[in-house]
Amino acid sequence: MKEKGILLPIFSLPSKYGIGDFGYEAYQFINILSENNIKYWEVLPINECDKHPYSPISYYALEEDYISLDKLKEQGLIQKAETRENKGRAVYDNFKQKYYEEAFKNFKPDSEYEEFIKLKEMNEYAEFSSERSNYNKEYYLFLQYIAYKQWMELKQYANSKGIEIIGDMPVYPVFESVETQYNPECFEMENGKFTFESGTPPDYFNENGQKWNSPVYNVENLKKDNYQYLIKRFRYHLKLFDKVRIDYFRGYDSFFKIPIGKTGKEGSYTDGVSYGFFDELFKDRNIKVENLIIEDLGEIREETIKLRQHYGFTRQKILQFSIDLDNLYDRDNEDENVLVFPGNHDCNTIYGWYKTLDDEHKWKLKEFLRRNECYDINVNIGIMQYLLKCKAKMPIIMLQDILGLDETARINVPGTESDNNWSWKLIDFEDFKERIKDWK
Repeated sequence: MKEKGILLPIFSLPSKYGIGDFGYEAYQFINILSENNIKYWEVLPINECDKHPYSPISYYALEEDYISLDKLKEQGLIQKAETRENKGRAVYDNFKQKYYEEAFKNFKPDSEYEEFIKLKEMNEYAEFSSERSNYNKEYYLFLQYIAYKQWMELKQYANSKGIEIIGDMPVYPVFESVETQYNPECFEMENGKFTFESGTPPDYFNENGQKWNSPVYNVENLKKDNYQYLIKRFRYHLKLFDKVRIDYFRGYDSFFKIPIGKTGKEGSYTDGVSYGFFDELFKDRNIKVENLIIEDLGEIREETIKLRQHYGFTRQKILQFSIDLDNLYDRDNEDENVLVFPGNHDCNTIYGWYKTLDDEHKWKLKEFLRRNECYDINVNIGIMQYLLKCKAKMPIIMLQDILGLDETARINVPGTESDNNWSWKLIDFEDFKERIKDWK
């Protein structure tokens, strides 16, 4: 039986506190996956972030909104917590703050905590956050300890049920971050000011290119200590997750940089860390290529393909882009070393995508599925059937696609700022528990 997985961000889990977290609903979701022979759960990044999960403030601090209040009650750190209406959108606000303050007052440090706070990067995060708030450093160390402990307990539970966690590692931090404050030499700067912004040239998503509110790396400085800044990050993420999806793999070969104040049309590519970095990375025998998945979507040059092939990375494939509807074939179907998605967090849902097609291409999509012996009248189920038939070794599908939801349930529209981005949230598991049976 082909191994398969589901993509569901933590914030999209059902909850009674406005946003999904590391609490009981996450454990319930794992149980449902286990009962239905689903081996992988992709969660996207879980870093403490700025505006969205791919804008990390720190590569080591976890998102504090994901701390479970129910778990805090279980520990006796808070007495009770108000509940909120479980609407279909995650709420990012300070609702949990008063409970965190209560828990901090009741917390008694132990040896496990004392060991945790020795981590240099965690202290840097706590100092960084304290300087920008009314809370002291110890408060942030406490929150990170709780978040880390809750997450690792959840991961351990998933592993005990035969479930592996796939987590994403964003390629760049935001400008104002722990990373840039404590490691400025790793980024392109001049006289203490950033000279370039990361992004992409004009593409499918944005005719002016994208700007990511992030700096770019100083490759020459990274080389000086054999890329230890990056290698340490990889080690940490492989502790947090069973498999790590490397965001923007193209950037490790050559990355796009935009002069500060300009648009993507005025940017250019420059060489990345490439073979030198990965040769050093794999000197660590605990880092296995099979535990890394690369995102090589978008404008990919031949050198990037060669870099991927040299190390044998499993790559990500997006079915919405790989199906040639005019010729009725899947351009990437011969590549078996692929993790295949109908669409990822930046794409429309299957049904939302289907609705954008004209009548001719709607017919051609259904004809493509029929030719591959996928006959279900519902296009989302037909695609799910195709994922199990194609040569890709590991299909992963967004939970929204199992439910057959339209574009209102997509996770993100790249290059846009909207309250709907990074906020879709499942109300409960009841419909999902029935629909997941269609994927077998």
